[in-house]
Amino acid sequence: MATSFSTGLNLSPITFNEPSSNAARYGNAVDLGKIWKTNRGQSFSPSDFIAQDIANKSAVETAASNADAYAMGKSLGSIGLVSAAEKEAKQLKADAKDAASKSMWGSALGAVAGIGGTILSGGNPMVGALASKGGQMLGGLFG
Repeated sequence: MATSFSTGLNLSPITFNEPSSNAARYGNAVDLGKIWKTNRGQSFSPSDFIAQDIANKSAVETAASNADAYAMGKSLGSIGLVSAAEKEAKQLKADAKDAASKSMWGSALGAVAGIGGTILSGGNPMVGALASKGGQMLGGLFG
């Protein structure tokens, strides 16, 4: 009994709804790697978020430091101006006091010299006036 056995087994790859043209075949050749990269590039990135947060905090710290430095510079400048004004005021006060002292001594010596000159000249007011001026000059020089 010779039996011939034929199963008709087909081992070619299975195809589903195969495109009918080359253009359709190329269109269906999807690059999943490109799609993943594109989607990943547009998604949330924790490291970018952290880096931006650090940059923002640094900008705030820099602005605060710059404001502090500006305020400190202005403060030191103001202190310098006030100190210079105080020194100038002290000098003006000393000069005024010195001038007042000289004026006082000049007036006193002028009065004494004027009276003395008038008395010594025998009552001549011209000699007294000249002596008074000379006394005022001496008082101004040495007062």
